[in-house]
Amino acid sequence: MGETRIVSVNNEWSKLHDAFIGIGDEENCVHPTYMDALKWQDAEGIKECEELGGKRAIDTTPEEVKLLGEQLDNLANLLAGRGIQVVRSIPLRYPEEIHFLDDVQKGYVNHDGCDFFLTVGNNVILLNDLRVPCRRKRVWALRPVLEAVIQDSNARYVAMPPCSPHYSEDDLYLERGDVLMDGFNVFVGHSGNASSPAGISWLQQYLGPQYHVYTVPLHPKILHLDTVCMLNRPGLLTWYPEFIPELPKPLQHWEKIIMEKQPGEDEAFGANGLMLDENTIVFAEQYNRLVPEYEKRGIECITIPFEAPIHWGVGVRCAVGPLHRGDYMG
Repeated sequence: MGETRIVSVNNEWSKLHDAFIGIGDEENCVHPTYMDALKWQDAEGIKECEELGGKRAIDTTPEEVKLLGEQLDNLANLLAGRGIQVVRSIPLRYPEEIHFLDDVQKGYVNHDGCDFFLTVGNNVILLNDLRVPCRRKRVWALRPVLEAVIQDSNARYVAMPPCSPHYSEDDLYLERGDVLMDGFNVFVGHSGNASSPAGISWLQQYLGPQYHVYTVPLHPKILHLDTVCMLNRPGLLTWYPEFIPELPKPLQHWEKIIMEKQPGEDEAFGANGLMLDENTIVFAEQYNRLVPEYEKRGIECITIPFEAPIHWGVGVRCAVGPLHRGDYMG
């Protein structure tokens, strides 16, 4: 037998050893139809759902969906070039998967590797209960590769209870884009658009009293916490005060890099960077205004084109799901 694979994630900044990243899968990419779960979108996003919902993106916006795949591939190549093991999701394999919940909401895109599992310590939690119904099928693009990787590991693998196919505001929802970690402090965003109070309570119950799970109230037009708050390293964070009324108590004394949404920006993704270690960050080049702030604090900045994934709701941090950061803590 070979060595046991280490699964351990305890914060947002320790050295990244591996990265699950989605794929463009342009042949199967379908615009989502509109439903109440997408009420947070701006007028342009809602209009796009109403006009293009249920149609293949390769037939409606072919250049954009091609660029989506290319920019995800470029991120994967960048990380692999820095010695990080990259694992990609796969296309859905069966008609039953492709059309799962189509009678509730049509839509599909296989672009993020992170929203379908959450690693806390050595707990790997399969997230099969995302709020937007058309997103839930994507768990089958990840499970085969994830389960193969953790088979000979120290992981404690569990799946959340699935939510009902009938959409309701208060079902059990938990999305990794809402979750940030600093040791045994776990911060979960709540805007009413993704993770729910029931999902946050489930996470606290599962992790047990060793962990303290904090609910972070978000502006109702924000989807996930990780678009508007980032923990860069111990004592330093980046955030949008306009979208987070109050930081949780453990973060209030941290040094803060302040972001503001600029005119012409469709969405706030400036805090959605990926720390490769305490001194290296990757983020979208459209937020180059952050470079001086990071560099004067000794953080190397790697900026990349990422406008296509962001248009589909995925920033650089969203695109990457880790199983191992830093040194194993036992």
